[in-house]
Amino acid sequence: MTDPAPQTPEAFESSARPPLVRRPQFWLVVVAAILAVIVAFVVGAAIGGAGVGSGGAAAGAAPTTGNTDEAATPPASSAPPTPLPVVHEIPEDCEAIYTRDWSGDFAPLVLNPAWAMEPESGVQFGSVDETAVELLTSASAITCKWGNPAGGSDRGLTTNVAHVTEEQAAAIIAHFGESGHSCYEELQGTRCVRETPPSADGQAGESHFIRDDVWIATHWVNAGPDGYTHDIVAAIFG
Repeated sequence: MTDPAPQTPEAFESSARPPLVRRPQFWLVVVAAILAVIVAFVVGAAIGGAGVGSGGAAAGAAPTTGNTDEAATPPASSAPPTPLPVVHEIPEDCEAIYTRDWSGDFAPLVLNPAWAMEPESGVQFGSVDETAVELLTSASAITCKWGNPAGGSDRGLTTNVAHVTEEQAAAIIAHFGESGHSCYEELQGTRCVRETPPSADGQAGESHFIRDDVWIATHWVNAGPDGYTHDIVAAIFG
């Protein structure tokens, strides 16, 4: 009988080890791999679901721009629009508030003598009524004065042409009616006049014409040619 072949150390070590499937380390690796796959799947599903939730609205509907004017605008009303207030242009030059030259009617007075244009001249307003002066201070668009070229005298006339609102016009007309002026309809507007009784010093008075958004206020002392206010009305209103 022949002796069996001697075993090498490698062969001995191999025969001494148990099979791979019987080793605990093998199953630990397998379980760890399975758990890693499961965790990866769950994380991937969560990330994918979040992406759909955040981008789904953009994918399923047109993106909003933040402009909600169209949605917030109520439907147009069937009621007719409120007409805008009438605005008439007031000339910036005194000669333009008339349709003709009044120099001959006022002579020897002249239009806007230098002394009368100074603030301290005391002839700034077409009224001596405190309520009227208060409104003219802020509303007057132009002031035109007829006076003695050499200085103050017992003759003169001052006219303010002012823009007023509907409420201001109604209030000043009511005030004139309560303060002794005679008010009546004229030239599609309202005219309010008042005169002082004649005296040794002559006579003074006021004329106020209000139409739409324009107020023509005139204060005169011994100088008031006929047709003066009518001519200003014609120049502004046509």
